[in-house]
Amino acid sequence: MKKVLHLLSGGGAGGIEILCEQIGLRGQYRHEFCFLFSGGVIADRMKEEGLTTYDLSGESFWNKRRKLLDIFAEGEYSAVVVHHEGVKLYMLYEALIRFAEKGKMLDVTFIKYLHCTFDDSDFYTGKKVEDWLHHYLLGKTLADSDRLVAVSEFAGMSYADEFGLDDDRIQVIYNGIDVSDGESAVTDGKMTRRIEQEQCTGKEEVQSLDGSRLLYIGRLVKVKGVDVLIKAVALLKKQGNVVTLDILGDGEARKDFEKLSSDLGVSEQIFFHGVILDKKEYFQRDGIFVYPSVWQEAFGISIIEAMSNGLICVASEVGGIPEIITEKEQGILFEAGNAEALATAIVEAQRRGDAGNYQAYRDEILSRAAEFDIQKSVEQLEELV
Repeated sequence: MKKVLHLLSGGGAGGIEILCEQIGLRGQYRHEFCFLFSGGVIADRMKEEGLTTYDLSGESFWNKRRKLLDIFAEGEYSAVVVHHEGVKLYMLYEALIRFAEKGKMLDVTFIKYLHCTFDDSDFYTGKKVEDWLHHYLLGKTLADSDRLVAVSEFAGMSYADEFGLDDDRIQVIYNGIDVSDGESAVTDGKMTRRIEQEQCTGKEEVQSLDGSRLLYIGRLVKVKGVDVLIKAVALLKKQGNVVTLDILGDGEARKDFEKLSSDLGVSEQIFFHGVILDKKEYFQRDGIFVYPSVWQEAFGISIIEAMSNGLICVASEVGGIPEIITEKEQGILFEAGNAEALATAIVEAQRRGDAGNYQAYRDEILSRAAEFDIQKSVEQLEELV
């Protein structure tokens, strides 16, 4: 059986980490994971699930390098996949490439995953030396990798344009989710995902969604546009359209967002729940999912999760998101950073979720979500090994 070593900066509750967990659980090959700078809840869960993990977070850089080389030398890996970004991570990945070259390990495939778009505002800090080193080592990492995997066409093109890469070097593998469970069959208060009517025929009647309940899942950082969503909630309140918003996630901007909610008079409508791994309760209760990112988002796995549960999705028209919502029936795209446009889009989502309208959109939403199957993503990655 082939073995694959995955390099990650940390093991927190992020989309990259959860994707790696699914790769480990579903792959036909043996996938092992090395967390280089920090652990986290997903790293802990992977270990509990019986996946092989290595935690080098407590080591100095040179000890990390030495121990990583030992793991690689002893592991007899068919491939190494690097997922996150960062100067030190690039240096460790390059050390493995040089080690393989020196040992004439020509059958090892080195793969760089492009989970985000190349965006100047994200990659550059304004410190000339650090920025130059980051750009140089990233370019070297891209050039030295045997395979490049992008999570969207947009993400891949952003690196191709910046570093002059040939398009045929980049393989697009969309992120996926477990689509086997489909939508929930739970009846909860005002909102019913589906109910069986005529047991003799098995016919299903779908009622309306609760358009007064909004859901956001993601990091609480400025580039995710949560402030735009809070402003939209305040605008809707002024129009007499009072909604509640569940926010799942955490981050450095949480206190700023909480203060903004209070300043705009909507703190009683907005609930900050922190990181929630089991999101089923919210998918069953809330009717509209909002993804208000203001930067060039590479993909948006939480959009697929929400769609697979039948929610009406409202998302910024940026980055790779239009590759998910390709038809107007599948969701609603709005101008990034525009709170008024977002408020208008939410009203349209409420209309689509009303009785008599939802059924027409529901089938399109579920059908589109089903195309992003995690099993297909894993199989496409393993074909590159």
